[in-house]
Amino acid sequence: MRALVYGGPGEIELREVADPSAAADEILLKVDAAGVCGTDRHIVMGELGVAPGTVPGHEIAATVLETGADVIGWKPGDRVASFGQVTCGRCPACLVGASNRCRRPAVLGMARQGGFAERIALPSSCLIRLPDSISSPVGAIASDAIATPLHALWTVGRLRPGETVVVVGAGGLGLHAIQLARLAGAACVVAVDPSEAARNAALASGADAVLDPGAEEKPARALRRLAPGATLALECVGRSETVELALGALTAGGRLVVVGVGSERPQLPPLAQFIGTELSVLGSFGSTPAEIQTVLDLVERGRLDVSRSVQRQVPLAAAASIFSEPSGPARTVILP
Repeated sequence: MRALVYGGPGEIELREVADPSAAADEILLKVDAAGVCGTDRHIVMGELGVAPGTVPGHEIAATVLETGADVIGWKPGDRVASFGQVTCGRCPACLVGASNRCRRPAVLGMARQGGFAERIALPSSCLIRLPDSISSPVGAIASDAIATPLHALWTVGRLRPGETVVVVGAGGLGLHAIQLARLAGAACVVAVDPSEAARNAALASGADAVLDPGAEEKPARALRRLAPGATLALECVGRSETVELALGALTAGGRLVVVGVGSERPQLPPLAQFIGTELSVLGSFGSTPAEIQTVLDLVERGRLDVSRSVQRQVPLAAAASIFSEPSGPARTVILP
């Protein structure tokens, strides 16, 4: 089959690779759509230590081709979305339903071959049924671009009605975070992004105001003016300066939820200030299969507007070139 294969820092190319086969507890899938996440771009740049020869891609919608001998409940032709990692099912996190925190995971596209390919074999435990009313591109990104901010805001951040929310980074995660904050009852949502296209998309997604941090001499002060009394901030970039900016926007008792992946080391405020104002900094990783199901239910019921969620769709044969281009505010989806 054909697949996009990571060859080393800055290298990804279309190759012929061996067809996958399904083990007894696995399902062989035809990949219909695979979203391109910021993490995939970090992989291709060589920033996450992924081994050359890996096929990236963890946002997947697919169709069942055949099932392993031990699989029940699935048949050829079923449409699915996939959870982004194969989990052990036995560690304390898995046993309480927090499989995003599995201690022995195999993340698709990193520790295990991913979805930038024509076919993939996955355990049935990874799969969520995709309703006929939801397109494959939307089904693919629902597993991460939408479910990740849902987990961050609703589960980790415990967003309450009436709160003022700051979203730093108005890309694929941030744009859906704006909608999800509104859906949970946020009174005011302010988005931060240096890209004019992203800021415009944020306003279209329901943000009350937007900030270009590069246009301000003191962006933290400008952000506090736009979002007075902010009690919840979501950081979707993964850089020290954006984490510090988001933290600086919060009022006393505020919670910062960091979703962006990176290797930098942001600084806390002076301890007396940090402790005295009872600020919280929380990490948030991915989502759970149950939360992906929640996202699909919201989309199917028309509670989330996904009309702007996919920026473009690219065939597998032309997809290698997108990693040398800047990403836009919405997802690019590969169609194997």
